[in-house]
Amino acid sequence: MKKLVLTLVVMSLVVTLGCKEQPAASEEAPVMESAPDYDAFNKQVAVIEALYSAHEAEDIDAMRAMMADTLKYSPPAYNGGAWVGSDVLLAAIKGYHDNFENIQWHPGIKLPDGTMENAYWSGSVFPEDSASDTPDAIRVYGIWTATHTATGKEIGVNFYSIISLNEAGKIAQVTEYFDVNGIAVQLAEE
Repeated sequence: MKKLVLTLVVMSLVVTLGCKEQPAASEEAPVMESAPDYDAFNKQVAVIEALYSAHEAEDIDAMRAMMADTLKYSPPAYNGGAWVGSDVLLAAIKGYHDNFENIQWHPGIKLPDGTMENAYWSGSVFPEDSASDTPDAIRVYGIWTATHTATGKEIGVNFYSIISLNEAGKIAQVTEYFDVNGIAVQLAEE
């Protein structure tokens, strides 16, 4: 009987101590090992803005000069997930230059009230295991507009891209997301 009582007392203590409320996990943001490199970010954004200015000016040679010879490009139209080179990117851009006038870049995310939010972003605190405060990939948001040369129709497309530069300051990787078919639909509208 003593063993039974002793066992019950020990089990009660174990259950009581086991049910004790655990301290809440810290809700503080992850601590980055270094301060964000805003200067590097701004330099990379300046290269991207120069690239888009050259696109607006239809200066394909200036655009080519800003790209690394080994540039990898993931186009907006599905191609099986294949990465291609700068020749494919420049050929697509040349197609826009040949068929559109007044190509204009409108940087930013258009909000419901009509204002534009920041166009360039980098770094992330989520997920925690890959948090980064380095501008190794710039996320770009904006709207491209143009006038179709043959019809005079105005078109526009929401645009998102991820761009990385190499150590030499050249564009080394570009991934683009926009509705390629939406341009054709706009041109077909009466």
